[in-house]
Amino acid sequence: MEPKVVTGVDSARASIGGASGHRELTVHTLDELLSLAGGLLAESAVRDLAAARTRVAEDRFNLVVLGEFKRGKSTLINALLGRAVLPTGVIPLTSVVTAIGAGDRDRLVVRYSDGSEEERPLTEISDYVTEGRNPGNHLGVELARVELDHELLTAGLELVDTPGIGSIHSHNTAVARDFLPRVDAAICVLDAGQPLSQGEREFLVEVGGRVPRLLIVINKIDHLEPADRDVAVQFIGSALRDLLGDDNELFAVSARRREGLSRLARRLRRLAADEREALLVSSVARLARTVAADTAQAARFESRATQLPLEQLGLRGSMFEQRIADLRAATVEAGDLLDRGIGRALEQSVNEPLKQYARREEARLREELRKHADGLRAGSPRELSAELEAWVDARIRAEFERLVPLFEAAIGGELTELGRHYATRIERILEQVQQTAEDVFGARATDVLPDTGLRAPSSFSFKLKDPEHALDMIVGFGRTITPGALGRRLVMREAEQRLIDMSDRHAGRLRSELAGRVADAVREYRQELAAAVDEAIEAIRAAIERAGADRRRGERHARARLERLAQIERRSAQLAAELSAAEAAGDHQTGGKVDAS
Repeated sequence: MEPKVVTGVDSARASIGGASGHRELTVHTLDELLSLAGGLLAESAVRDLAAARTRVAEDRFNLVVLGEFKRGKSTLINALLGRAVLPTGVIPLTSVVTAIGAGDRDRLVVRYSDGSEEERPLTEISDYVTEGRNPGNHLGVELARVELDHELLTAGLELVDTPGIGSIHSHNTAVARDFLPRVDAAICVLDAGQPLSQGEREFLVEVGGRVPRLLIVINKIDHLEPADRDVAVQFIGSALRDLLGDDNELFAVSARRREGLSRLARRLRRLAADEREALLVSSVARLARTVAADTAQAARFESRATQLPLEQLGLRGSMFEQRIADLRAATVEAGDLLDRGIGRALEQSVNEPLKQYARREEARLREELRKHADGLRAGSPRELSAELEAWVDARIRAEFERLVPLFEAAIGGELTELGRHYATRIERILEQVQQTAEDVFGARATDVLPDTGLRAPSSFSFKLKDPEHALDMIVGFGRTITPGALGRRLVMREAEQRLIDMSDRHAGRLRSELAGRVADAVREYRQELAAAVDEAIEAIRAAIERAGADRRRGERHARARLERLAQIERRSAQLAAELSAAEAAGDHQTGGKVDAS
């Protein structure tokens, strides 16, 4: 079905922009753009535009809380609302985007990826939005929407909680990044006790370039001594100035203890009262402008293909496929290079050092165990065995709590650097796909390239109590009941062996788990970027196929289609210009830094 083309702007359309004196963004403008883009652009772009249209029609302003995992995003939202709405805990929890908006009663509406919805009791929210209850989002939840009666929400803000980037569950990062086109303003949550990670720096730059208003919350200041708080805030502020420029709004808080929230709450009320409408215009216009420009480009490409005689179109299509085969091979080669690089990094940064760890540290650990045993008061072999077993467990835990961050940081840094090289190769391939389209057909199909990041490996978990063989348990018990000095010597020998065995076993587990998590992250990353290449190629193929179908239906039909494509291209380009003006008007209205005192 061909898209319906609407020309002109009806002055009676319902506006969301207020009396700004500039061209106002309207629901009908977005409807028109949706009709133009349908069938020409990828589904993801049309879906984001449709979501923007819904926000405009329903006057919903997405204030999205972003940041790395375990920065306290859900706790901050609960503190702002003054009640425990979202689940919180000591492990990464949120795995599904959760929107909290105004309503006359408490309720939870779960929207699934197939488009269906169901209302559930708010007390069941953990069943749908947490990794523990909904692992890997196996329920297929697209969005969980909570409705409450609260002043911030009735003022027009919709608080949106997102999964943390860099989480133990790598798919959560993709969910958070995919939501960025729907952000009207953002609160980025940092941890006062941790310096900005490389992932946070890159994410802040990405968000700062795409979001009209960005507030920075430095959470967990209660974890620092009072004298250290100002130092931490100044350090983070300086780093943010280097990244984002001077115009940053910082709020130091403890969400857990509700410290520093009054200033942030006042700022949010002012945002709702004075900036919300203009920011919504600017945010939606920015997204829609990109879609409009890309629609014009897609129509231009299909026009070039449709102008070709059918035989020539077939020849050029074959030429395109030959070149694309080379680019697909280059994509596979880039992935293989990534895999080999990761393999070398694991061997050099993790495997070899951990293989040598137990041998290198064996004497030190044995000496520590003997000193601990010598310091214990005399007791039965059974009592000594229990004491030493507890000490070994605690010592191994402490040892690996020290080691794990070192190895994770080492492989995480390697992984990020290798990921950058791979992403650069894929970006070149995506550019070459479009260049090939231009070489063969005289126009690019799109100028919009995807942006994505590689996830760091997740955190190591401990397992100190390993199942024992029944015979080993009987022999061990026999030693603990041997009386006197002999029993103590046997217990000591057993404790030393347990210490070395557990050290070696956990080194092996750490090697295995890090290798597995790295493999998972790299596999997902390769699939993600390979899918971007596939999507770009398939969009061009689809346009070529439509052009061929139009040609086969006859010259008259082809001319009519060319006229329609020219009309779509002109109107989309016109809308892109109008939306650019609307975006600039919204930016102008909110361009000055608002006093947040």
